[in-house]
Amino acid sequence: MRSRYDTGMRRLVLIVACVGLALAGLSLGAMNARAETVYLKGGSKLSGKIIEQDANAIKLEVNVEGGGSAVITIKRSRIDRIEAADSFADRISAAQRRLEGNFFAEAERDFRELVRENSRHAPARMGLARALYAQNKLAEALKTLDHYMILVPVAREPRLLLLAAEYRMYSGDYSEAKSLAREAAALDPTNSEIADAAKSLSRRVERYRDGTEAAEIKAAEQRAEIERLASSRAEYDRTVGNNFDACEAAAALLVWLRETDQNLSVAIKVSLDADARAETAFARGQDVLEYRRAVSIVTCTLVVNESEWLRFFDHVKHQHIYGFYYQLKARYPRTAPIVSIVKREPDDRGRTRQVDLARGSWDGKRARVVVDLWTPLNPDRTRAAGIKNGKR
Repeated sequence: MRSRYDTGMRRLVLIVACVGLALAGLSLGAMNARAETVYLKGGSKLSGKIIEQDANAIKLEVNVEGGGSAVITIKRSRIDRIEAADSFADRISAAQRRLEGNFFAEAERDFRELVRENSRHAPARMGLARALYAQNKLAEALKTLDHYMILVPVAREPRLLLLAAEYRMYSGDYSEAKSLAREAAALDPTNSEIADAAKSLSRRVERYRDGTEAAEIKAAEQRAEIERLASSRAEYDRTVGNNFDACEAAAALLVWLRETDQNLSVAIKVSLDADARAETAFARGQDVLEYRRAVSIVTCTLVVNESEWLRFFDHVKHQHIYGFYYQLKARYPRTAPIVSIVKREPDDRGRTRQVDLARGSWDGKRARVVVDLWTPLNPDRTRAAGIKNGKR
């Protein structure tokens, strides 16, 4: 009996030990599956889960925008360092770094996992709310903060209450925002930093309600947009236009032309002229419509494939020039655009010269666009005969 009892006990201990080892293995696997941040020598970084690695490379599983994941291989020679997030505190720090690095979707994913593990953890709740708000999910951000306050009815984190108050202000619930700010200050009356933040937020609620801060935010957004426009307008191809809007006009004409003939155009250049004040204002980010109304001279040069141009009947050539003229006229209403059709060919010295094939411009006396064709005539005789007989 004793021997049988001892044998049974040994088996029980062995089973418990095996289960313990299995659970330990699962824990280690889960720990290894935690998110890592891979810092590359070029200065960038990637966050994900290392699923395979050797002395030469690692395979990192990363989330992709829109859902799902992808596995990428990174050579160790490109890696500066790898930071693993194992403990709860480490993972909070890693998620916070993603949030501060504007990786909002990844930060949301990591903070959600942390909140699921500890639903009463205030920093995890705040991180999740901030990640949601950064993705324009204000309602979801408020829900996650409200859930914390349901779970933690007393001794709440004052900073979380201040964040909830700020988001309540953005949602238009001004009385609740002020109430949360007062509660935050009352929770830790000896903390001057919290007290000052609560007072400042209460004042912001009043200003936000009367539109003062909203106007300031809008003005800041407008300044940022002007700076962005000024930056983009400083970059353009001078072979296509003499400023940014000229380049956009050339691109629009090219799209229109290729809808009818893919092979005609070789290049398009649009040049604009306005007074110096309008040019300077546009370069600094002024409204583009104001600039277009100030443009006084427009010239457009279309470089064509000559054989393709000569293939057109003359009335079709006229239609192409009219199309360019009236599109530019609609874009720059003060102008009478000049449209030139040219070809490029080498001269006797091997240099490229430009040869005029046609031109369209406004004739003030006759009050119409006059088109000159300096190419061999190519009339549509069937169409000409129909017009002569009163047909169209």
